[in-house]
Amino acid sequence: MTDSLPAVRSNVNELTLPVWETIKAVGPTMHAARLFGVGNPEQAMAIMIKGHELGLGLAASFEFIQVVEGKPALAPRGALALILGNPLCEKLVIVDTKDAAGEPDACMVTMKRRGGLEYSVTWTMAEARKAGVVKSGSGWEKYPANMLRWRAIGFCADVVFPDVIGGMKRADELGADLTPGGDVIEGSWSAYQAPQAAPAPTAPTQSIAAPQAAPASAAPTLTLNALVAQYGAEAILVANEGKIPATDDELAAVAAKLGAQ
Repeated sequence: MTDSLPAVRSNVNELTLPVWETIKAVGPTMHAARLFGVGNPEQAMAIMIKGHELGLGLAASFEFIQVVEGKPALAPRGALALILGNPLCEKLVIVDTKDAAGEPDACMVTMKRRGGLEYSVTWTMAEARKAGVVKSGSGWEKYPANMLRWRAIGFCADVVFPDVIGGMKRADELGADLTPGGDVIEGSWSAYQAPQAAPAPTAPTQSIAAPQAAPASAAPTLTLNALVAQYGAEAILVANEGKIPATDDELAAVAAKLGAQ
């Protein structure tokens, strides 16, 4: 079950300047390769830093660590690799069980620290269904024994070896789907994109308004006296059908008629 796992160093590595310089140089290439689901070079570098500190090789870090929901998350297979490669692991036992019909029903995992805590976790299909992880066409339907195993391994590792796995959340805990081999399924999670910083506010600029044209002088008020003075009372009465204009509209109509003559 562990023959194909990449090599894991048993000691936790501190980040040294030469390693950091290597990670900085390699990060852009690992991102540009588009093989590891990282959103930018900084994510690639963060994964390599985390993996290096846990004892993983820089390239192997991408096999076991993904960015899920904005957080570096450990695949269950990665948790198992770290535990098996650490001298603190004294015992690890996996027991698969089946129901009366011969179908995978549960998995019990027992882990023991050297000279310390021993703990067991059992994960059942009933719990998986209750958690909503059993989906049509998923690995839970096709390979239930494998999926039960990875869940039980992860939960047991959280209790017995939180230091060995760096306290990391597992990818399946954050909603990523797994392969029967305990790896994260590409496409079941989105590479996290850090929010873009808001642009710096620019200093307010003063706009110089174009000079406004002076308002046109109001037209002179049309009055009856002005019309009488210009045209005479008789002409006004004729133009307004024998009546004295009483409204502005009548004055305007009389003025227009007299001016057109």
